[in-house]
Amino acid sequence: MRQIVFTTNDIIKIKELYSNGLSCSHIGEIFNVSKTPIIKILKNEGLLKKPKSNGVKINLSQSQKNKIKKMYCEEFKSSYDISKKLNLTKSFIDKFLQKSNYRRSKSDAMKILKTGVSLSDSVKSNMKKAQIKINLSGKRKIKGGVCKFYKVKGLVCQGTFEKFYIEKLINENQKLPNNCGPILTPFGLYYPDFFLDGKYIEIKSDYTFKILVGNIKNHFTNDFDDKQLQKIKYVNENISNVDVIVVDKKNNKLIKKEI
Repeated sequence: MRQIVFTTNDIIKIKELYSNGLSCSHIGEIFNVSKTPIIKILKNEGLLKKPKSNGVKINLSQSQKNKIKKMYCEEFKSSYDISKKLNLTKSFIDKFLQKSNYRRSKSDAMKILKTGVSLSDSVKSNMKKAQIKINLSGKRKIKGGVCKFYKVKGLVCQGTFEKFYIEKLINENQKLPNNCGPILTPFGLYYPDFFLDGKYIEIKSDYTFKILVGNIKNHFTNDFDDKQLQKIKYVNENISNVDVIVVDKKNNKLIKKEI
């Protein structure tokens, strides 16, 4: 079995995600592993150690309950931060939040994690190196919709436009890209289509490009949606360049678009 090796920056990111309320399973999804190695890291870091119980049942006062609710729902503190502040265990706070129906969704937790935080140049550089390492491994976690999947020269293509792009590169004897993994952004996970020569590749049809830049509404939501554009711009500015390629099947062309 292949041993999974995490860098120091990976461990810092795992601790940060866990402290902001993400489960071990969801953190595993981000790093494309099971929850088992995540649990092991958190145990080694002392975040999952169970405190010795003195057998005393904890009864929160109404004032404490209100304080937990305010810290979690209004101040956006993590259950870990709250436990430290009130000298309680994280598991106890988690159970209270769950029973009180205060627990925020994974997507909300991800938004809170980075929204409004300015990353240092060293952190940006480390994120870029880590992402390139993942991309070159050829692993990509694909979350599907109604698109059909194809495999061309060992590359997974989601839909006919990605398939057309790869086949055109093959026909023109051009270098082929790699599949790549997800990227964590302040706007959620971004799934680039491919990775080539230090750049991410986003494949669009003329129609989906118009949705991306807000010229037309997304037909699934019947509304203008700039979420993916925000993800792409964030990655382009903070991690590595993103080339948006529009496939013109009719004229057998690949058109690079500016965003």
